[in-house]
Formats: sequence, structure tokens, C-alpha cells
Amino acid sequence: METSAPKTSVPPGRPSLPPAGGYVWSLGTKLALLTVAVLVAASSLLYVELTGRERTALISAKAKAASMVADLFAASLDAALDFGDADAVNAALDNIKSNAEVVCATVWSTEEKPVAELRRGSCEPRPAPAEVEKGGALVYADRVDVARTVTGRAGDVVGKTMLVFSLARENATFTASRTRIFWLSAALAMGTALLLIALSRPLIVGPLTQLSDAARRIGRGDFGTSVDVSSNDEIGHLARALNRMREAIADREQRLEAATQNLRDLFDHMGQAIVAFGRDGRVHGPVSRQANKWFERGELEGLLVRELLYGTQGTHDVDAQAFAEWVEMAFDMPLEQWTEVAALAPHEVTLRLGSKRTLPLELDFRPVLKGGAIEQIMLLASDVSEKRRLLETVQTQEEEHARRMAAMRRLIAGGGQVFVLFIDTARDKIARCMELVGPSPRTLAIGEIDELFRHVHTIKGEARAFDLRELETECAKLEDELDELRGLARGEGFATTGSVHGALLARLERASEAILRGCDVFVAASPIGRAALDQVTVRRSDINELETLASGRSDALARVVARLAARPFGESTASLIDMAPTWGDQEGKRVQLDVDGREVHVPPALARVLGGVMTHLVRNAIAHGIEPPAVRKDSGKPPVGTIKAVASAGETGPVIVVEDDGRGLNLDGIAARAAELGVRIEGKGRGSLGELVFLAGLSTLESAGVLAGRGVGLGAVRADLARVGYGVEVASEPGQFTRFTLAPVSPEARG
Repeated sequence: METSAPKTSVPPGRPSLPPAGGYVWSLGTKLALLTVAVLVAASSLLYVELTGRERTALISAKAKAASMVADLFAASLDAALDFGDADAVNAALDNIKSNAEVVCATVWSTEEKPVAELRRGSCEPRPAPAEVEKGGALVYADRVDVARTVTGRAGDVVGKTMLVFSLARENATFTASRTRIFWLSAALAMGTALLLIALSRPLIVGPLTQLSDAARRIGRGDFGTSVDVSSNDEIGHLARALNRMREAIADREQRLEAATQNLRDLFDHMGQAIVAFGRDGRVHGPVSRQANKWFERGELEGLLVRELLYGTQGTHDVDAQAFAEWVEMAFDMPLEQWTEVAALAPHEVTLRLGSKRTLPLELDFRPVLKGGAIEQIMLLASDVSEKRRLLETVQTQEEEHARRMAAMRRLIAGGGQVFVLFIDTARDKIARCMELVGPSPRTLAIGEIDELFRHVHTIKGEARAFDLRELETECAKLEDELDELRGLARGEGFATTGSVHGALLARLERASEAILRGCDVFVAASPIGRAALDQVTVRRSDINELETLASGRSDALARVVARLAARPFGESTASLIDMAPTWGDQEGKRVQLDVDGREVHVPPALARVLGGVMTHLVRNAIAHGIEPPAVRKDSGKPPVGTIKAVASAGETGPVIVVEDDGRGLNLDGIAARAAELGVRIEGKGRGSLGELVFLAGLSTLESAGVLAGRGVGLGAVRADLARVGYGVEVASEPGQFTRFTLAPVSPEARG
């Protein structure tokens, strides 16, 4: 009945069906009991029906016979009672005595007084109803009463009679028939039951037992056998369906086992400690390999997660107790509140590995659901030691960068031309060193090695003075290599090999790159950008005298003097870069100022007013344009607002643009405020309304603040620029930007 099939391994922990011995009532027993019960009920009904009919037939026959006897007896009494012949009555009564079935007989005349009686045993005559006297009979358990009316010759009633017939013989016959019917019914029921049970065993119970055994084996993960039921009925269909299900489950188990193994391998390669724990706070189920390693346990099943994280000595630790309380709370909270619950869980813990080693772990808790409720909580622990090391490295580098920037700013404040001179000299010395080393290996004379040593040593000393540690380190390593070469030369020189020659060139190239990086730091720290590399310190009085001497000239000398008198645009924004975030903090906003074109030359006249103009525009952008972080986030903008100050060279002078990415001009507020001031608005376009921002006394702020609100700033900007031949225009897009453009105004436009 069963055929073999390939066996499939079963993952541990699979639930199995209960064994056969675990059933209280088997299907065969239930079927047999049900069959017997049905047949007993049917036999009982049949028994009751047959016995009832048997008794009815016996009583009916008895009643019919009694009625006939009573009719004959009444007919024999009509003349005797009509003539009052007592002897004739007694003679008729004597005739009835011969009938052994009659146990009692009574004859009455019209005086309602018995004329004659026959009694056998304890028979007591009972009065009969009128309908019985007309031809009926009264049937009792042990007798049948028959009464008749006796009529005379004239047709009138002359008396009546009552006969009582015994049912002893019929009752005995019925008892025997009932016993016979009982055993016949019982034999029929038993035979039918045995026949049905015998037929159901091979047809139903046997195949179902095979199906049950196969289902239990499948439940235990044994897919090695299949059920072979050849019938084409429902059981056969069920057997074939079970075989198909077995094959499908086997295939699914193989794929599930492969997926589980892949997932376990993935967890093991994720480098995380992954465990799941239940309401009792103990680990349940498989864990990742990293969990066994970090928690230093071969088996974690059943261990308290609290002790894994905080150690057995940490039972009374505040953090350990807080974690235990969190576990109790987490399982009782609704799933929709998990985010808030997870925020209360510990996010980091430090494991102690051995006596000296520690391992910082970042913790993440995820709910494992079943039926919409939290059944387990999965803990994912990640090693953050490398992350912390990187953060410390980045922090150290940032501190180093900040320190170098501060040093460069101090250097710039004291005269950046000294550093520029060092950069130029260092480049020349590196170039000379590369020339001495040569493009290919050769013999270096002791004098050449000494010259190389002097150049490198000088650069190292000056790099230390300017706090260029990277350049100092490269030069120190190069010194060590040159010192070793000098010891090997011994007055005759040293023939460099390919490896030595390549090492010297590589070290010199790294030193050159360190010089470039130091130069980049200097440029980044300078408010005027790369223009700082081309600056020298001269006296203002000399520049003024040159301007006076070149006044009225338009030749090359006048252009050179104009360039000498001009100032880099970055000077006008140097302090604003640091002040913009501070002003933003005062307004509850986050702001950064980006400056581009720091080296663009600004004419002396414009340079004298540009510092104040830029201050007004930046403060105005912070007060009116940049939104608070929450408002920017709702608008899909980054929380930090950006103000851009860009300078570009133009044919008649630099063009400067100051733009913020804020809310734009409040044109409705500007129009309303202008109307309050009694200003007539010529046009309704954006340009016309935008021009009103330069109106003295106009401000859309309800009250004056630290940065703006008095309606003076933009009016002062336009006035200051006009005095030096510059104009300012404003453009804006609601919710996007506000842009101020500063550009030279032609003499025709001024006139």
C-alpha cells in the first residue's frame, strides 16, 4: 500500500502530529460504535413496532371472539328475561360456564338487580358504559369486558349482561412472541453490524489508517513513503491529494531549509549578535554565530538577556533593572506604540570580555508578531568599536583641521605674505631636490647628498614654524633616508638603485603634495581666497598717492594703480561668514553663508561701502527670508537656510548677487504696509511691489527686532550704493528665494 520516496531532512524544532497511541477512540472504534448504536436504535424501533402489532392482533382477536360469545349469550337470555324464567337464565349461565375463558358473568333484569352471576377467582364485575352495551368491548391488561343489552319480543329492553374474558392465554402467547421478536431483532442488528464492520475495515478504516499514519510521518518530517490507495472513491482522491501534498511539502521544506540556512549564513556574515527572547526575558530559538562569540557562551537557549548584556554581577545594576522593567512593559504595550516603546530601550551597552577587553555594542530591538500581538522581541547587537574609532579619528582630524585653520588665520592676520614666501621657497627647494635626484638612477656625490639634506632640513624647520605637521613628517622621513645614504657614500658617492631612486622621488612627491595641501588650507582660511597668494603688504598712504598721480590717466599705469587700490571681495564678507550663524541663532533659525568669487577685485569707492551693504543684506535675509527649521522641513527644505554671496567680474565693475533660499518677499504685506504709510502704488506687478522694500520706514515685521524691523536697512543700502555709482535690484519667488543684485549704473542712467 505504500511506496518509497526520497527522504528529506527536517529542520529541528518542527512540531509533529500526536502518535497513534495518543488517541482515545480510533476511527474504526468510532465507526463500529456508531454502527452498533444506529442498528440498536433501528432494532429497538422494530422490536417495539412488532411487539405492539403482535399484542394488538392478539387482543383484537380476543375482543372479536368475546363479542361473538357475548352476542350469543345475550340472544339466549332474551326469552328467559322476557318471561322472568329464572331457571332458563341459570341454564344459559351454566352453558357459558363451559367456556374456560369466561371468568365472570352477570345477568341483570330491568330492576337493576343481578338475576344470576358467575364468578371465578376474584373477578369483580364493573359497570359498562352505554356504548359498550351496544356492541363494544373494554380491554384491560388481564381481561376483556363485554356488555350486552337483552331485548324482549316487543323490542324493549328486558335486561343486560356482562361477560369478563381472561387474557392469561393471550398474555402468555404475547410474552413468548415478544421474546422471540427480541432475539430475532438482536440477531439481525448484530449480524448487520458485524457485516458493516467487516466491510468497512478494508474499504474505509484500513485506507484511513494508512492516511493517518502517513500524515503523522509527514508531520514528523518523514517524506520517504507515499500512500497507495487504488480505489477511485473519495478516499482514493484523498490519498492522491495527500501524496501531492507530501511532495509539495517536501519541496517546500527543502527550499525553506535552504532559505533558512542562507538566512542563518547571512546573519552569521552580518557581523551582528542576533537573539530572540520572550516575555520571561530568556533567549528562545536559534541565535547567530556572532552572539555565541560575543556573549562567550556555547549555548544561549534559556539564558536571561539581561545577564548577557550586563553580566551576572549586574543584577542589581540600575541599567540592568531598567532593562528588566522595559522588557515587562514592552510585551504589554499595543503594537502601534512600538516606536515609542523602542525609544525607551537601551541603545548601547559595553560588554566586558575578559579582564581588560571591552566591546561597545549598539542595540536595536524589533518585535516578532504572532496573531497581531508581540510574541517575541528580536535583539540585534552591532559592534561599534570601529565606528567609534572612526568618529574619534574624524573628530581628531576635525580638531586638527580647526587648529590649522586657526593658525592660518593668525598667520593671515599677521601678514600672509610670509607664508606665501615660504611656499614659494619650499617649492623651489623641492624642485632642486628632484633635479639632484634625477629622472633615473645615478651616482649621487657626497656633496649632492649634503645639499639634498640641507634643503630638506630647512623645509622641515620652516614647516614646523607654520604648523604644517604633514610636511614636517614627510621631510623627517626623507632626512632619515638621506642620512643613511650619506653614511653609505663614504666620500665616493652612492650609486642609487631603482628601488632607492624610486623611494626618494616618491618621498619628494609626497612632500610636494603636502606643500599643496598646506597652501589649500591657507587659501580656505583666507577671506579673499587664492588672491591671498598674490598679496603683499603696502601702506595705504602710498596707494592714495599713486591714485593721485594716476588721476586722469587711462593708460596701463592707471589700470595697474586701479588694481593696486582695489580690494578682494572676500574682505567684505570675512566677518559675516562667522556672524551669520550667530545671528540666525538669535532668531531661532539655522543659517550658513556661502561666499564665491572672494578674489574678485572691488573698486576702492565700492569697497568703502560694501562691508555695510553686505551686512544689511545678510541680516535682512536672516530676519525676513530664512524660515525656522520646522517651517522649512514642512516645506520640503533642508533645516539649514543658505545665503549665497557671489561676486563676478564685469566690464564696468564687479556684479554682486546676494540670494537666500527662504520664503520670498511678502508682497501682500509690503502693499498693506505701503498703504498705511500713504504711499501710492503705481503698478501691481511683482517688480513694482518689490521696489517698495527700499522705502524708508517700511518693514513687514510687526515689531523691531535685533536684526531688522525699523525699515532703514534696505533704504540705506540703495543710498550708499548710489553714492558710488551702483544700483540694486530685487527679485523674488514666493516660497523659493529672494535675490538682490548689485551692479554698476551707467553715467546715462545716473543722469
